[in-house]
Amino acid sequence: MSNTQAEYDAIVVGSGPNGLAAAIVLQQAGKKVLIVEAKETVGGGLRTAELTIPGFKHDICSAIHPMAANSPYFRTLPLEEHGLKFVYPEVAATHPLANGEAGVLYNSLDLTAQSLGEDADTYKKIVGSVVKDWPFLEDNLLDAFHFPKYPLKMAAFGLNALQ
Repeated sequence: MSNTQAEYDAIVVGSGPNGLAAAIVLQQAGKKVLIVEAKETVGGGLRTAELTIPGFKHDICSAIHPMAANSPYFRTLPLEEHGLKFVYPEVAATHPLANGEAGVLYNSLDLTAQSLGEDADTYKKIVGSVVKDWPFLEDNLLDAFHFPKYPLKMAAFGLNALQ
C-alpha cells in the first residue's frame, strides 16, 4: 500500500464545485480527504480570471455559476467568509447571431421578453412558469434525486418541457 493510500480515506480529483462539495461532505463525515487539482488555483469552472486584457475579468465556465449560486447544498456553507462573492449583472449572457445582432438574456423575465420582439409571448409562456414556480421546483431540480415535495408542480413542469 502506498503512503497516499494509507494517509487518506478518499481522494477527490478536481476542485470544481462538485469536487469541493464531495470533499467537504467527506471531511464533515470525519474522513481524511486529499483533493488533486491540475490547475494552479482551485475552483474549476467556478472561477473568475483575467484572461485577455488587464482588469477585464472573465467568468470561466460561467454557465455553472447560477447552478452553484442556487445550490441548496452550497447555501449551507459559509462561502462568503472565505471570499466568495457572486455578482449578478443586469445582462446575464449574450449570444451573437448570424445577422450581426445578439440575443440578450437579462436578469429579468420582462426585459428579456421585450428584447425578443415577436417571440416575447412564447418566451414568457415557456420561461414564465418556471420563474413563477421556482420556489416549488428549486429543491427538486437542484438537490439529490428524491420524491418531490410538490409532485403536481413537478409534473406540470415536466409536461410543459415536453410541449
